[in-house]
Amino acid sequence: MKRFFSILMLALFSMTTFSAYAGTEKEQNDFFVIYGKIIDVDTRVPLYFASINLDGTNIANVTNSEGFFSLKLPLDISGERTITTSYLGYMSSMLRVLDFSGSTESKPLIISMKSVPLTLDPVTIRGYDARSLFHEAYGKIKQNYPQRDVGMTAFYREMVKKGGSRYLSLNEAIIDIEKAAYDDFFSMDKAAVYKGRGSINYNSSDTLFIHYQGGIMSSLYVDLVKRPFAGVYYESIDYYYNFKMGQSAIIDDKFFYVVEFDQKTHDPDAEILYRGRMFIESESLAIGRIEFAMNVEGRKDAGSIFVPKKPANLRVDVEQATYIVNFKEYDGLWYYDYARLEVKFSTRRKRAIFRNYYSVLSEMAVTDHKVGDFKIDPENRIRYKDILSEKVKDFQDDDFWEHYNIIEPDASIDAIIRRIIRQLNRREKN
Repeated sequence: MKRFFSILMLALFSMTTFSAYAGTEKEQNDFFVIYGKIIDVDTRVPLYFASINLDGTNIANVTNSEGFFSLKLPLDISGERTITTSYLGYMSSMLRVLDFSGSTESKPLIISMKSVPLTLDPVTIRGYDARSLFHEAYGKIKQNYPQRDVGMTAFYREMVKKGGSRYLSLNEAIIDIEKAAYDDFFSMDKAAVYKGRGSINYNSSDTLFIHYQGGIMSSLYVDLVKRPFAGVYYESIDYYYNFKMGQSAIIDDKFFYVVEFDQKTHDPDAEILYRGRMFIESESLAIGRIEFAMNVEGRKDAGSIFVPKKPANLRVDVEQATYIVNFKEYDGLWYYDYARLEVKFSTRRKRAIFRNYYSVLSEMAVTDHKVGDFKIDPENRIRYKDILSEKVKDFQDDDFWEHYNIIEPDASIDAIIRRIIRQLNRREKN
């Protein structure tokens, strides 16, 4: 059966050895890390993509596919400060920093969250089986999403991290997007960098450096409403995926059905596909959000999907690959609004005893959109093979960033946008 190439072939990493750079400052350990795992109190099932936040700050994180999370806190933080965990359809949980004393990566604090009944204004509740709901939602794409190209402005950031704390690469950019109409499968989204900045942290102890390739385009490519669903053509979905109903949720005062999906076989020789859940708005049947993960756990062949180039004596194992794409409604149509991609992997050289652990995270949040004639100049287009860290210096403009003059990897993307909203508004007026 004809297959579409894996959706994440375009979210690539290239690994190359490099000469040591002298004079690099050593990382200062002015923080500590707490660890936790969030589960359903009744079923004990891990809650993935649950939110964790240190109240009153921008320090936040989300759980991975196994419900685990870590949070980096300043050393001088009070043990009485509150950490809130939240999850759609569940009662929020509040703990003290002190409650995490003794938590480690191998022994996280277990946090049990209880689901709560949904109290709604009158809404239409239909009887659905998961498969039928999935197909009906995809059948309404032309009604629910723009049928002409849309111009967008977005804030994008990507980070490559070694271990639990050291950032190898940090990049931020303001992106122009030509979002293709949803009625044309073959039309491609296009993007260009308007302003950007970044930093690379070479360390004399490293003999390996990670380059993140195609991050901007990968953030657009995870739009599963526009693209083939989770690595397969729409016509082949029932052959490769099972569906079941999950717990409904309320987002922005709208009622959403939740359809969970997973590939039918986890045979170690089968192609690696995905698992996740879709949030389908009850009235319009628009797909408002998709959270999904690639089934890389325990698959020794997963590394070849993500790493096109590496030293011959290096083994790469992918630990986890998770993704979110979110849509927002404006005037009766749903628009691409946010995407988050995170891949964690480990490396080990031949005959080496220890592994090194890395993570790559990218986020894109749309700040403005306008329907009408909007085209990206072909000369300025970002390509799938482009590496932002190598190009960002071409778009450096310190005056644009004004008082937001440092990159804050632990700040939420919403907080960063609030800090540069004046610059974005000023640009729109020009």
